[in-house]
Formats: sequence, C-alpha cells, structure tokens
Amino acid sequence: MTIGLTLALVAVSLLAGVVYKLFHGRGHRVLGAEVVDLAKLKVHKNGDPVTEFGAKATLVLFSTKYCGQCPAVRRALAKLAHRHGSLLFIEADITDRLDLAAHFNITQTPTIFVLNHRGEIRYRVGGTPKTNTIETELAKLGAL
Repeated sequence: MTIGLTLALVAVSLLAGVVYKLFHGRGHRVLGAEVVDLAKLKVHKNGDPVTEFGAKATLVLFSTKYCGQCPAVRRALAKLAHRHGSLLFIEADITDRLDLAAHFNITQTPTIFVLNHRGEIRYRVGGTPKTNTIETELAKLGAL
C-alpha cells in the first residue's frame, strides 16, 4: 500500500512539473479589454510619472526586489523598447504593492503585460518569457 501511494505521489509530482514547464513563460492572450490605469499603477520613467501609453504598444513588467529573473527580463525589454521607438517599457515593483498584485492576479514575478496603444491588456506572460514570445505578440499588434 505505501509503495503504491509513493509511486502515485511521484507520478502526480512529475505530471505537475511537466505541466508547469510547458506553460511557464509561454503566456496567453487576454480576452476582454481591461485598460491599465496609469494613475493607479504609479510608475515613473526617467524620474517623471508615466501618464501616456506607447504610440504602438506598452510593455509592463511587474517585478519584486527579490526576483532573480527580473533583471535579465528588464534588460531584454528595455533593449526591445530602445530598438523600436514606438514602444514604451515600464516597470512596476509590486514588493510593497499588494493592491496591484491582487488587482491583476499576479502570483509570480516576473509577469509581463503587452498593452496595445490604448492601454488594453492583450497578452500576459507569467515567468521569464520564451525566446521571441514578446516580439511575436508585438508583431500581431502591428507594433514592430
């Protein structure tokens, strides 16, 4: 009986690990058209509060002080925004902003939102995005 239970637990754990690996960092399209309220987000860029979205798209990185993957994701998104002038990249540190985490249902960092030019959430990635995932979604929006 204990051997059977142990094998069942191992099988369930393996299955959970495979499912996690398959979906972590892949992201998904967001249905609906929730618009991010920049006033509630309270992010700054170059010392100034962000009050407008990017001309074609906006990338929002939700991070925490303790996130190990966030610095690399931050650099990659900043580089992408620098290469394409119509993109805006902003970062919201949610370490002390549980209100934002709850509102947007953020359970892991990094979490990335791809917003269209009106600030509507169109794509969401939980975890470190897979290669070219963000670029593919930006291309679908006509932002690249």
